[in-house]
Amino acid sequence: MDNPTIRSYLHEHGFPLGKRKFKLFTFSRLKGSAVTYKEETKELIFTPPLRLVICSPVSFILQEIGTGFLRQGKVRMGRAVLEAQGMSVNAPQVTSSPIRVRMLSPLVVYSTLEGNGGKYTYYYMPYEERFAELVGQNLRKKYLLVYGREPYIPDFSIRPLRLRDQDFKVTYFKDTLIKGWMGDYELEGDPELLQLALDAGLGSKNSQGYGCCRLLTK
Repeated sequence: MDNPTIRSYLHEHGFPLGKRKFKLFTFSRLKGSAVTYKEETKELIFTPPLRLVICSPVSFILQEIGTGFLRQGKVRMGRAVLEAQGMSVNAPQVTSSPIRVRMLSPLVVYSTLEGNGGKYTYYYMPYEERFAELVGQNLRKKYLLVYGREPYIPDFSIRPLRLRDQDFKVTYFKDTLIKGWMGDYELEGDPELLQLALDAGLGSKNSQGYGCCRLLTK
């Protein structure tokens, strides 16, 4: 982000709701024309051009990110410094239900449970009943933050449409193991709630690069 005050506020505070804080943005996995993995160094090598999708229901977040890219002309990712060659805006509007979406980064759904003498993190699979329940709860909290009220139609459902073994992804964020799922899903509910799924992301850990999705057209 170009504005250090906004960058610091989002990093330190975000948008609080009860004991939780939401950042209200998400982004996709990095896409290149080709990707190779070096086993000996545990590195992913991307062949340019690269593409990154960033989503948020808060307009000033996107404005700050876009302004920063344009002014600097470069983006640092790890040890690599990349040239920002262009940006485009795509704002699909949800006007009906159900819709179909494809995950651009893994959808993460989890609970912190107690057992074996301590707490542990349990990651849910898309076919578990609790999976859909937690995705809906999370989405309604984001809706309350954005609109200042509960959705008029609180019902929400998510159903896997296309799910393969390779859609299960195990990743690390700052040495923390995170499990999530790619794939295609059907979402059903209030169109405003479904719109927020596209804009803010599905599930947890959105600001860490999880839960970004795009609308599939029939």
